[in-house]
Amino acid sequence: MKNNGIIYNFFIITAIIFLLGSCQQDVIFYDIAQEIEYEDPIVQGNIFSMVPCEGQLFVQNNSIFSKAWNANRNSSKKWTELESLPESGKPVVRLASDASYLYALVINNSNDTTGSVYAAQVTSTGIGEWTAEPVATDVLELYDNKVFNSDGTTTGRNAYFTTNNRVVKKLNGAGVPEQQTVTDVIGNTDSNSYIRAAGSDGTQDYFSSNAIFAVIPKSDRTYFYSSFDVNSENKSTTSAKTIKYKLSSSSSWSDGGTTNSIITAMTANGNDELLIGTQAGYETSAIASDGKPANGVTPSGENNNAESAFGTRYVTGIWAYGDAGTLYISVIGVEHSQFNKLWGFYNNSDDKKWNYE
Repeated sequence: MKNNGIIYNFFIITAIIFLLGSCQQDVIFYDIAQEIEYEDPIVQGNIFSMVPCEGQLFVQNNSIFSKAWNANRNSSKKWTELESLPESGKPVVRLASDASYLYALVINNSNDTTGSVYAAQVTSTGIGEWTAEPVATDVLELYDNKVFNSDGTTTGRNAYFTTNNRVVKKLNGAGVPEQQTVTDVIGNTDSNSYIRAAGSDGTQDYFSSNAIFAVIPKSDRTYFYSSFDVNSENKSTTSAKTIKYKLSSSSSWSDGGTTNSIITAMTANGNDELLIGTQAGYETSAIASDGKPANGVTPSGENNNAESAFGTRYVTGIWAYGDAGTLYISVIGVEHSQFNKLWGFYNNSDDKKWNYE
C-alpha cells in the first residue's frame, strides 16, 4: 500500500508539472486566462506584401484582399476578396502600388523564380480591370518606395521591379516601364545580389539588395536601417540580429542595437521607432536623436498580447497603416501552414489586442 501511495503521488505531481508547463507555453490556456476571443481569420496563407492605394489597403495571399485603409477589424468594411485576379488560377506572390495603380506579381507555380507584373487602376470607388497583358515579364522582384501619408494618400509613391538580368525599372501604370539608374545603399558586392527593396525620404528614392531595409528622415538628416547578410549563405547569427544604420551622406555603416532573434522584416513606425519582424515574433527598436537604434524589445504586458497571439512564429511582413498605432503582421508556422495568418493591432480600439484579420 505504501508503494502504491508513492506511485499515486508521483503521477499526481507529474501531472501538475505537465499542466503548469503547458499553461505557460500553450496559447489556448493563456488566452482563456486573459479572456481574449479571437475573430475568425479572413486573410490566411503566405502573406508577403500589403500596400495602400487611393484610401484602400491591399494584401496578397495568392489571392488579393482589400479594405478601407482606416477601417477597424470589426467594421462593415473588413477584408474583401477581389473577384478577379490578373491570371485566373495563378498565385499572386507580391504587390506594389503608386499613387493610382495597384501592381501584382504573378507566377505559374511555387517553383518559379520569375513572373509577370499586371496593373490595375484604383480610384476612390474601387479597383478597375487588370491589364489584358502584363506590363512587365521575367520579373525577379516587385516592390515600392513605401511612401504613405497619415491621411491615406500616396502622393510620391513609386513602384519598381527588378528583371531577371538585374535591371531596375519604374512602373508607369499601364504604360511602358522606365529603366532606372540606381545605387545600392547597402553596398552589397555579392555577384548573386539584386535590388529587392526601395525606400524614400520624401524627396528621393533609395534602393537596396537587402529586403530588410527602412528609411527614417530625422530633421535635416536621413537615416537608413538594415540587417546585413540576410541573403548570404555565409551569414552569421550575430550579423543577422544586428540593426545597422547610417546617414544618407555616409559611406559606412554603424552597429546599432541587436534583436533577440534573426531579423526577417523591418519598417519605420513614424520617425522614432522601428518595427522589426524576426524568426521568433516581433520586436520594437527606439530611435535616438542621433539616429542610433536601440536593442530590440519584445512588446508585452497588459495592452499587448503578441506573445500569446502569434508567439514565436516566423514573421514574413510587418506594416503600420491607418490611424496611429494600427499595425499588421503576417506570420508563418514553419511546422505547419495552418498557422499562416494575418494579425492586426488597433490602437484606437477598446481592447488594444492583437487579433486575426
